[in-house]
Amino acid sequence: MLVRARSACGFSLIELLLVVCVLAMAAAFGLPALQGTMTAYRLRASADTIAGELDAARVMAISRGAEYQVKFTSTSVYVEDPLDTDHAPRVPKTLDEGVTVSGGGPTITFKPRGTCSGGAVQLGDTKGNTASITVTATGKTTVCMTGATPSP
Repeated sequence: MLVRARSACGFSLIELLLVVCVLAMAAAFGLPALQGTMTAYRLRASADTIAGELDAARVMAISRGAEYQVKFTSTSVYVEDPLDTDHAPRVPKTLDEGVTVSGGGPTITFKPRGTCSGGAVQLGDTKGNTASITVTATGKTTVCMTGATPSP
């Protein structure tokens, strides 16, 4: 019968506890940084959602030959046909958690030729980061991030 040496039988309880402590310390230092990154990603995703709705409203105005408006609440964005307010052409989009539109946002109107009233929408998050979505009179949409921002 073979007898194994004590050191070859596995890990001791002290060794396992030491590894668990090191992992817990690494998680304690890493989680706050991860939460800040998630907040910045939520802000960027909400800004991209608004830019997408602005682009969609412009395309609908051109393709259907009608005016379309993009309106904002503090936590959502929606496209509206001013001649048919009872039937929304698109489902309202809710912004990510912790992201709000500052001041309610303007109403941006797109004309049948693709031009628009222009305007800017300001977003903010719980960490104080901001995003600005600007629409020129020709309908070009740009997103500008301020603060801790992730790469797109």
